Amino acid sequence: MTPTASGKSLIYNIPVIESIIENPETTALYIFPLKGLEQDQVKNLNELFENVGITPPFNSPLAKGVERGVDTPGNSVTRTKRMMRSPLRCAEVYDGDTTAYRRGKIRKAFQKGIAGETEFPPRVNVIFTNPDMIHLALNPFHKKWEVFFKELRYIVVDEIHTYRGVFGSNVAHVLRRLRRICNYYGSNPQFIACSATIANPLTLAEDLIGLPFKAITENGAPCEGKHFIFINPCESPYTEATRFFIECLQAGLKTIVFTKARRITELIYKWTLDKAPEFAKKISPYRAGFLPRERREIEQRLFSGELLGVISTSALELGVDIGGLDACILVGYPGSISSTWQRAGRVGRHGQESIIAMIALEDALDHYFMRHPDAFFGKTHEAGVIDPENKNVLKKHLPCASSEIYLKADDKIYDVKKLRPVIDELVAEQLLNPGKNGNIWFSRRRMPHREVEIRAIGSSFDILDESGRHIGELSGQRVFREGFPGGIYLHWGRQYKVTELLLEERKVICREVDAAYYTQARTKNETEVIEKREVKKMRSLEVFSGTLRIKNRVIGYDKKSIFDRTRISRHELNMPEYIFETEGIWIKIDKQIQKTIDSLGYDLAGTLHAAEHAIISCMPLFALCDKGDIGGLSYPFYPGFKEPAIFIYDGYEGGVGLTKRAFDVIEEWFRSALMVITECDCSDGCPSCVHDPQCGSGNQPMDKEGARFLIEKWLG
Repeated sequence: MTPTASGKSLIYNIPVIESIIENPETTALYIFPLKGLEQDQVKNLNELFENVGITPPFNSPLAKGVERGVDTPGNSVTRTKRMMRSPLRCAEVYDGDTTAYRRGKIRKAFQKGIAGETEFPPRVNVIFTNPDMIHLALNPFHKKWEVFFKELRYIVVDEIHTYRGVFGSNVAHVLRRLRRICNYYGSNPQFIACSATIANPLTLAEDLIGLPFKAITENGAPCEGKHFIFINPCESPYTEATRFFIECLQAGLKTIVFTKARRITELIYKWTLDKAPEFAKKISPYRAGFLPRERREIEQRLFSGELLGVISTSALELGVDIGGLDACILVGYPGSISSTWQRAGRVGRHGQESIIAMIALEDALDHYFMRHPDAFFGKTHEAGVIDPENKNVLKKHLPCASSEIYLKADDKIYDVKKLRPVIDELVAEQLLNPGKNGNIWFSRRRMPHREVEIRAIGSSFDILDESGRHIGELSGQRVFREGFPGGIYLHWGRQYKVTELLLEERKVICREVDAAYYTQARTKNETEVIEKREVKKMRSLEVFSGTLRIKNRVIGYDKKSIFDRTRISRHELNMPEYIFETEGIWIKIDKQIQKTIDSLGYDLAGTLHAAEHAIISCMPLFALCDKGDIGGLSYPFYPGFKEPAIFIYDGYEGGVGLTKRAFDVIEEWFRSALMVITECDCSDGCPSCVHDPQCGSGNQPMDKEGARFLIEKWLG
């Protein structure tokens, strides 16, 4: 675990190359969270192979036969010459962007040669891929990769700090299934994991892969100076970011702008073009939702120097080498110290000094660090949190594992005795079939993998215009908040208004418009306690943790001005309810505190609501997450308890360990919330302390001073 551009790739490339020199049959698997990283790293590794004299064995009998024009069994001269024109390299990318022809060619490299001859195409030593491809292509079809798995010596899992929450919990099982397959073929590969700086690299690696690790954290990389500017703008932060971006471009600085939302990425791109059209061919937006070929093209244009600037969401935060950047503009605190340094590490990689400007949004943590810059530089990094034992995640992956290699009572990877209640549920739901003796289990479906989405809750929705042209994608969870009829969706600086949401077909239909507003969903939420598991006492306060059932429904949306974010109009919707179970904590408000709140003239509902928002806003200080990963509800009267209560929960089905982490540091967590409220100099509450721009009830009611009193009371 060392910072960006500290040479982590050499840590695994060197032993892999040395092993291949010792034994040319050796194979390795490199796993990256994003396709862009694979493309970048495979090029570097193949250059290393060439520089040390390792090249694919083109001197096979089949290749020599082609030179002489001789047919060989099963390979005509014409077909073999065609294959020679596009030779395989020592390292190859195998992912969803790889053509079907080339994927077949790579697989063929691991099949037996003809009549005992050396195999053709030549052997590939290293496969670059991502968790999605392992889940859908390598694990379920492992028999086509038998030679690869038998010779597998190293598995590299890079950027493990990105494997958190739902994604990380799913990947933990993808990797456990991969280990089962390695065991099946008799290999025992060494895992090498790399991470940017986080609080718990060792724990995260062990939770993710299920093996003991040793953490190496000393950083010896040279680094030139990074100049930080903290900007608390008087006007709109987005206007300030656009102005600063244009100034950097005019100064000839190669610049990256990081935003916190797709919509803002597109708006800053549009505003920059409006104010400085001379840069039309020199800048580009970049975000998730773009098609693969669009992303690859932007990355290449950046690397080649054709682009002078890019506006990106977190999609470019990771280690894609996009050339020597000079300036980084952070439009808002990225949500964690780890992500901030990761983004700052995108500049100054080639030995030059660099500049990082962080422009505060109207957000509690942004203003906390504007008031306390020393706290930013002195703060420890957050923890990466996953929950491999999440029951919902387990129930998705056990059928996948048993379809690959049947599940045994003495399974070496999964603790079947511990998981027996989950297995019995899967049998009852007719997803698993037990063997005759009851000590083995088979999947009842041939390919259960296709129904398991590892990056989000539910499969993605395709966004299409009215002509049927594919514009982008939205995850199953985001579609209700962003893809509702009447909503505005942005793509390449263009605005699209959603005309239809087709849930069964998983499609969002829209048409291009030119609007001076954006849209924000309004929601109605309810919660129900399913199981209470733990109670923690903090002075006179009791905090409970357990399982909650959440009912969420989008009931309408507001149109808001792009320029000053004031509400233009309000619209009603009739959307289906989204129900899920998750992990959470809750606090009951006793009658004595209620009486004190009333006697001091505070509004009870507003007090609870403001306290809920402030507490949630501070969660990213302790766990790698976004505020959007956490949900909250406050009740002036909760029917289940017959008294007021506040609920805070993981915003994903089954929970992903975020509130569990918060439960462990609850006093420190609440103290941070109190500081955010106390130090904000507004009188009635604002986005810098207790307002949340995504609040489904429009931040009403809200009592900042009541929240300050309540949290002070809890902390004694």
